[in-house]
Amino acid sequence: MDFFSIKQNYYTGNFAHALQDIRKHTESEDDTLLFYKLKTLLALKKYEAGSFKANPIGVTFDIYVQFLKSRNISALESHVNTETASPYELNIFASALAIEGRYDESLEVCVYGIDNSESAGTTELLLLAIQVTLLDGQFSVAQTLFDNFIGAQEDNITSEDELIVNLAESYIKFATNQDTTSSNFYYFEELAQTFPTWKTQLGLLNLHLQQSNIEEAQGIINFLESDYYSVEQKEAAELYKPDFLANKITLAILSGSNNVDELKKELEQLDPNHALIQNNKKINSDFDEIVAKYNI
Repeated sequence: MDFFSIKQNYYTGNFAHALQDIRKHTESEDDTLLFYKLKTLLALKKYEAGSFKANPIGVTFDIYVQFLKSRNISALESHVNTETASPYELNIFASALAIEGRYDESLEVCVYGIDNSESAGTTELLLLAIQVTLLDGQFSVAQTLFDNFIGAQEDNITSEDELIVNLAESYIKFATNQDTTSSNFYYFEELAQTFPTWKTQLGLLNLHLQQSNIEEAQGIINFLESDYYSVEQKEAAELYKPDFLANKITLAILSGSNNVDELKKELEQLDPNHALIQNNKKINSDFDEIVAKYNI
């Protein structure tokens, strides 16, 4: 079964269209279809617990959603048997571990699934593994994971898998400042032009900020604050607001604006667990420790 359109809409952040495509396959019980349906419903805040308990992936996802609310991972840890779980169940479990900041364990789960399964879902595990290693600052590990996967699966990668592989590679290039003004920039630019969604616009915005292209970055921010994006796409605007604010903070710092603290307070109120807020707290804490050390 071809899920290219579903995955294309999902990974470009066009969740409403992804769900429309998914609903065309009402008679299918395919695990890939269910995985993307669950993730899409959650992104759209339309997920209802217990709706898919006939499938092991649905049961695992229910427990995952409970974890997102409680931040207590114990039930998920007890439920998922790494050796018998499907790649999609491993993906759900590894995602929770990553949210917990347990990057090594999350990566271990991903790698186990990639190495021990030839079924659907291994490419998704690769993407998650790349994201986890980049979050953990293990850039060389991310590149090795990517190269090894391509070397082993090159002849088996379908068009829908290639979409995910290209995204994983773009993340590595962004994190390691590769092809910043060439192929990686053009990749996000083409995505933003071909699929003009909140997610693709934010991706391009990040590339401009990485290059300190202040005028271009401000142009995208103005575009995202226009009625088309902020009013007509209200659900997406709310979903991506924390990351949008994080980008506005970065631009404010680069341009020497005086509203940095105001934007940080707004982000902290909206999402106190956002990476930018947590990193900022860590930097301030480390600085305070240094000051205290030399004031003794």
